[in-house]
Amino acid sequence: MKYLIGTITIAALLFGASSAQAAVDIESDTTCCSFIEPTFTQEAGEVPRYVNPAGSDSVHNVTSAKRGSDGNPLFASKTISAGQSAPVEGAQYLADGTYPFICSIHSTSMSGDLIISGGTPQVRPKPQVSLAILAQKLKAVRKTGRLKVKVKGVTSASGISLTVSKGKKKLGSVSGISVAEGKSKTVSVKLTGKGKKAIENGKKVLFQVKATVKGGKPASAKRTLR
Repeated sequence: MKYLIGTITIAALLFGASSAQAAVDIESDTTCCSFIEPTFTQEAGEVPRYVNPAGSDSVHNVTSAKRGSDGNPLFASKTISAGQSAPVEGAQYLADGTYPFICSIHSTSMSGDLIISGGTPQVRPKPQVSLAILAQKLKAVRKTGRLKVKVKGVTSASGISLTVSKGKKKLGSVSGISVAEGKSKTVSVKLTGKGKKAIENGKKVLFQVKATVKGGKPASAKRTLR
């Protein structure tokens, strides 16, 4: 009997803890364009789910009206059709407070508030990228005055700036780059007039490239081209 009571008590405690951690569903109305409630409340550290119910007459999403230090919305879901659901990523990093959100497609009429109360927020990872100078002929770089660099998002990142150098000499730079998590893009960095002169002689040149990321970690790479 004591064992049975103990088992029931533990199960009740576990069930209660699980219920307390259940993330909220943010749901839109079937008629465009509003959410079913003006506010949705959850504990910090949770990932809410956005639900676009069956019978909805439009595609929608949940997008934070505020942006973080990296320039991206604090939280957002994918845009989904009727009968679908999607996690609202980023909400797990929010501290206690009220956070307005919109459907970015119907921003003038479709809005609500996500209220965070209690719990412990997760630590938001800093935006990060990796770099690689692509294989290319030194002759081609000299002729075009451009160096091709591959930028890959370790996380989603925006406000990325690249600076190419040879030793302490700055050869060229570019800014305003954005990349999604797990995606790559090739950036052609234009060399300045002085930069082109700095590489016009020699059979090989050791290029260095550095990236600064808004609100995130820097990155670097180097490669010798012949």
